[in-house]
Amino acid sequence: MNILAKNNKVIADVINRVLNCRKLKILDVYGKAGSELDSLYPAIRIRTVEKLAELSKNVGYLRIENTCELEKMMLWITETREREDLIIYVSNGVEISETYKNILGISHHIGYYSDLEGTLFLSGTSFQIPKKLIVSNEFKVLAMIHFYNEVDIIEKTILYLLSQELDLYLLDNWSDDGSYEIARRYQQLYPDRIYLERFPISGKTANFELYEQLERTEVLSRDLNYNWFLHYDMDEMRVSPWKDVSLRKAIYWIDKSGYNCIENTVIDFWYTEQDVENIFMKDTFFDFRHERRWFFQLKTWKKTDQIDLKSSGGHWAKIANPKIYPLKILNRHYPLRSLEQAEKKVFQDRLPRFKKEKKERGWHSHYDHLKKEENVIRKSTELLYWGADICQKLYIPLFMECGVRWDTEVGLSNIELPYLENKKLVIYGAGNIGKRVYQMEIGRNHIVGWADKSYEVIPNLLCETLVSIADVANMKFDYIIIAVRATEIQREVRTQMKEFGILDEKIICV
Repeated sequence: MNILAKNNKVIADVINRVLNCRKLKILDVYGKAGSELDSLYPAIRIRTVEKLAELSKNVGYLRIENTCELEKMMLWITETREREDLIIYVSNGVEISETYKNILGISHHIGYYSDLEGTLFLSGTSFQIPKKLIVSNEFKVLAMIHFYNEVDIIEKTILYLLSQELDLYLLDNWSDDGSYEIARRYQQLYPDRIYLERFPISGKTANFELYEQLERTEVLSRDLNYNWFLHYDMDEMRVSPWKDVSLRKAIYWIDKSGYNCIENTVIDFWYTEQDVENIFMKDTFFDFRHERRWFFQLKTWKKTDQIDLKSSGGHWAKIANPKIYPLKILNRHYPLRSLEQAEKKVFQDRLPRFKKEKKERGWHSHYDHLKKEENVIRKSTELLYWGADICQKLYIPLFMECGVRWDTEVGLSNIELPYLENKKLVIYGAGNIGKRVYQMEIGRNHIVGWADKSYEVIPNLLCETLVSIADVANMKFDYIIIAVRATEIQREVRTQMKEFGILDEKIICV
C-alpha cells in the first residue's frame, strides 16, 4: 500500500493551502498551466496574465518549460520574491544553475510523491526562511504537558524543549513510576523556566479524565503571561519548518508575519522487527496518518481569552478568527517505543483508565486494535525510513500535508439529496458531511454561503469563509442544506432558521 499519493494533485494542493490560509480566492497564472491545476478548490478563480508585471502582490503560479523562459523571469523573480508568494514549477529537463537555485529557494523534486516530473520552488513571504533572526527577550512561549508514567522519555523531552528555547508547564497525573521525581528535579534546576503541579489537586483517580486536563490547560493559557502556547505530549518531538531554527524563533517569525495559530503534521514512528531497544527520538521507521480525522491537528496558538481545547479532545485549539500559517510544525510522535513500554502503557496505564471517557464521549479508541504484544511490531517494509535527507526529500508532505495518500472517508458516499441545478445554495455544517455536500453541489449550483454555529473559530474551508445563521437570513438563496446527520441537531438548526425568518420549504436536510 502506498504511503504517498503519487498523483498529479500536489501542486494544486500546495496552492489550495496557501490561498486558504491567506484567505484569498484569486490565483495569478503566468505561462501555460496544465492538468496540474485541475484539483484547485472550486472557489478559486484563475487570472491568466500575459506579462509578469501584471501579477498581483498575492499568490502567483509560474510554469517554466525551458531554460530560455527561466532566464527571462529571473530578474523579475529576484525583485518580487520578498513581497509575493510564488509557486514555481520547472519542468523536468530544464537546467537550473546553482545561482538560480539560490535565488529561487529550496528545490522540491516532487516526483518522490507525485507522478509529475520536475522541480517545485516555493518562494515569497509564506516560505521565506528566517535568517539572522533576533528574538525579543520579552517574547515567551510555553509548552504545556500533561503526563502519566513516562519515565523512559521525560528527561529527553524536557531537555529537548529547553533546547528549543521554550518554557514548560508540567502537569503530572499522579505518576507512580518515578516520572514526577524526575520532573521535580528539573523544576528545581530551572525554576524560572519550568512549572510543575500534580493534577487533579485532590489526588490520583482511577480514570484518565482528559477532558478535565484540557480544561486546566485552557485556564492556564488564559492566566499565564506568555505570548504563545503549545499543547504538547511527552512522547513527541516537534520540529520547526526551517532547519536549525528553534521552535521559539519559528513561532516568533510566524507571529510577526501576522498569523495566530500553527497546525501540526503528525507522523508516527513505530517499533519494527529491526528494533531491539527503545526508539524514542531515534531516526527509524515512520508513517503518516491516512485518516483525515487523525491527520488534522492544531496545537500551537497565540495568547487569547477565547480558547477551547476540550471539545476536540485536545486535537484542535479553537480560537476566534484563526489565521493559520501555511507551513506546519512537524510532530515526530513515538507512542509505542519498546515492547515493554507498549505493554505497560496500553494494557496497564491507558485502556483501564480510558473506559469512563470512552463510554461518555467516544474518545480513546486508538489502541482498540491492540490485543497482544505482536500487534505492536510493525513491518519495516510497510513504512518509510527517516534518513538524513528526509526533510529535504519530503518537505512538502511533512510541512504542508500535500502529497500524502488519504484513505476513503467512510459514510460520506451515501449522502442523498434532491437533484438541484442552477440554484443558489447555502450549506450549514462545516464537518466532513458539509465538505462533501459542498463538493457534490458546487459543479451544478452556485454556493452563495456556508454557515456553522462555530463560524467564529473555524478557519476558511476550501477557500470559503464561514458565516452565521443570522448572516444567512440576509442572503438571497433558493435552498439551504443542513449537512448534519444527527436529527436532534437538524431540528435545533431548523428552529433557529425559522426564528430568523427562513421559510421551512427552503430547508433541506441530508
